[in-house]
Amino acid sequence: AGAAEALARGDILILFPEGTRGEPEAMATFKKGVAHLVKRHPEVPATPVFLHGSGKVLPKGSVIPVPFFVDVFIGEPLAWTGDPDGYMTALNERMAALTGEGKFPPWR
Repeated sequence: AGAAEALARGDILILFPEGTRGEPEAMATFKKGVAHLVKRHPEVPATPVFLHGSGKVLPKGSVIPVPFFVDVFIGEPLAWTGDPDGYMTALNERMAALTGEGKFPPWR
């Protein structure tokens, strides 16, 4: 409800659709909440962003960031497709394309 209210006010909202931090640099399955939010506010552009290196900057369980580079890949906004499953499929495809843009060594 708070996210929908923020969008109605015109605020910028940052979502992490995985729902939690998992293994560093391993993408987990996205939750469908993002699709339901976009359905309620189809006029708001939903822009997929992939962050590589954030697991080193703020490892799970840590409260103090570690100085390290984070690569940011920004995709094109994804419009509402008409159904949550179709939207999630499109979002996953966009995120997979963004993750493929960087050529990164294995996580250490």
